[in-house]
Amino acid sequence: MNYARARRVSVAACLVTMFCIGIVYLWSVFQQPVIDHYGWDVSSVTMVSSAIIFFYVLGTLIGGAIQDRTSPRFITILGAVLLSAGLLLTSLLGSGIPWLIYLSYGVCAGLGVGFSYSGALNCIQKWYPHRRGFATGISVCAFGLATVVLGPLIEYFIKRLGVPGAFRVLSFTFPIVVIVAGIFIKNPAKGYLETLNMPAARLRQRQYRPSEAVRRLEFWCLGLSLLFLPAAYMMIIPRVKTLGLLRGLSENMTTVAVSLTGVASALSRLAAATASDKIGRARTIWILTAVTLAASLIMISARGWLYIVAVMLIVCGYSGPAGIFPALATDAFGTKHSGANYGMAFMFLGVSSPLFTWLSTAISRSGAETGDYTLSFIVAGAGCVVPLVLLPIFDVARRKHRPIDDAMVAADPSLAE
Repeated sequence: MNYARARRVSVAACLVTMFCIGIVYLWSVFQQPVIDHYGWDVSSVTMVSSAIIFFYVLGTLIGGAIQDRTSPRFITILGAVLLSAGLLLTSLLGSGIPWLIYLSYGVCAGLGVGFSYSGALNCIQKWYPHRRGFATGISVCAFGLATVVLGPLIEYFIKRLGVPGAFRVLSFTFPIVVIVAGIFIKNPAKGYLETLNMPAARLRQRQYRPSEAVRRLEFWCLGLSLLFLPAAYMMIIPRVKTLGLLRGLSENMTTVAVSLTGVASALSRLAAATASDKIGRARTIWILTAVTLAASLIMISARGWLYIVAVMLIVCGYSGPAGIFPALATDAFGTKHSGANYGMAFMFLGVSSPLFTWLSTAISRSGAETGDYTLSFIVAGAGCVVPLVLLPIFDVARRKHRPIDDAMVAADPSLAE
């Protein structure tokens, strides 16, 4: 069997999928046009972004469990169908019931993105077990790059077709591309691992079931890091433009800063994940977290270009680990149940989004009145302290549970699968 060709085809299909479902992060492009079109007030749709992220994370958990029992092809295509249905239902909304957009765009489309994300991400990891950091890096890089490329395209659709028309076009384009790509997504055949010349110990890694993984200290270190690490990003990035104007930037410069966040996000996802293959995953995340803490404190007084630099560092500190955490979970708990195991840990990020979005809104209300956002920056920095403490503990705990020995494999051959 030509494993190299099969890998190229499957990985390319996964990357196309990840790029298309990156629209999960583009609610900011839709929000104001939706408010203007339907005549809703801002408070009616404030939490839509948090809703779609929460259900995308939930979809990753559910989808991971399903694809572990079926195939990445099935769950990727199912996700595309749900995404298409969610976008189409959103295009049919009337102006009288704002909360329905939470069901169509937030729940239905969000679950669809999570399903497809789980299928594509876990499939790529299985093709690159010897370079998991690189594998997840290129996956989430394609996912993040969508915000840079698709944002202007969606704005064009909205201007030419209106809000309902834009949603309708999206419901029949990107999901169909994902369905076609999904046909070519498949896990490696048996025998593929033997061609990689991997160390025998890696091939005998213990494959933790979800019920076993959740009882490990490593799981909780991973989950709580996912909960607190995004604090700075969630609290600061949504206000990049507003804060930039207060810090002496021109309107054009704030627009440049917003554009640069997309570029920084995509590049840091790939660079950090690739670096983690060489210097260690927990260590790489720890460094990025320390950078985020420093940048959050710099934001207290940063002005002009220093402000833009601090924003870019916070983006890198959030996006870089996104390409490492999935590989970190697979390293700790094995590939066999990687979809469900990482999905469970990923739910902490789903909670993080609405939690820190709400907290940011509460804190920024007083900041908008006084012009002083110091408290926001301090809280953002404080969130970094948790992963800075837990990641070294994760590494110590994991070293105590290295790949299993020959006696255990002989007693239970399924552990070597």
